[in-house]
Amino acid sequence: MKYLVTDIGGTFTKYAVMDEECRFYEKGKIPTAKESVEEFLDMLTELFDNYREVAEGLAISAPGVIDSERGFMYNAGAILCVENLDIVRILEERLKVPVTIENDAKSAALAEMWRGSLQGCQDAAVVILGTGIGGAVFCNGKLLRGRHLFAGEFSYLLSDGDDAMNPEKVLAYTASTTALIELAARKKGIPREELDGEKVFRMANQGDPETLEVLRIFCRRLAAHIINCQFMTDPEKIAIGGGISAQPLLIRMIREELEKICGMMPHEISVPEVTVCRYFNDSNLIGALYVHLNAE
Repeated sequence: MKYLVTDIGGTFTKYAVMDEECRFYEKGKIPTAKESVEEFLDMLTELFDNYREVAEGLAISAPGVIDSERGFMYNAGAILCVENLDIVRILEERLKVPVTIENDAKSAALAEMWRGSLQGCQDAAVVILGTGIGGAVFCNGKLLRGRHLFAGEFSYLLSDGDDAMNPEKVLAYTASTTALIELAARKKGIPREELDGEKVFRMANQGDPETLEVLRIFCRRLAAHIINCQFMTDPEKIAIGGGISAQPLLIRMIREELEKICGMMPHEISVPEVTVCRYFNDSNLIGALYVHLNAE
């Protein structure tokens, strides 16, 4: 059997035709419709209609606060037209096939537990670096969602208790890829719009001392977050995802900072085991397919 799997983003919606063995038969992307909720739903309906002859169902990965068991979107992050949308019920009525939906960061995390770097783990965490910081926590092999579906939404963690009323002192503003780019732009005196994660790491890998200094600060912030995760849930592994996770220098520096922090503790503690997510651009698609295949 084959399925249409979609990964809805703020600018583009990626899609793929996949089977139960996670084989890709076709890939593409279209602009995300976000002017109105009807336009948004029509986009997904029309996309599925293009593959109706081969697809037995629709699996969706999307940003925002999502109740995957109900198939309900409370919001869709930067896609502001979507709010309190009973999306699975509506699309199933339109398409006449099974539809599932999952948060994008949790989709990426499920992909790692299913076929990626966290296979075989019962207790694990995933940190997805991007515009903000998404993620997931697994305990006893189960994904934690929480009473209000915010488990793993690391963007909102406070990063400075002395300035807790400052909305910019949360992890999304201090330890995301966006934060790294802004730190580098200020340090180098380069306009923010001229930098991205790839350019920052190009300068760092070329040995630029100012960029390396910024990257060290950034990795120390991430290491502090990882230490907190370790003490809260004691996972076997913590996987780092997002575009910049493909940079070996990032992972090396995070591990170095973890060693330093653990070495300062009054008692000997295990250094958190950090690994890289196996899947990058395909992770959300793979996780969304996993949710669809395991839907009750």
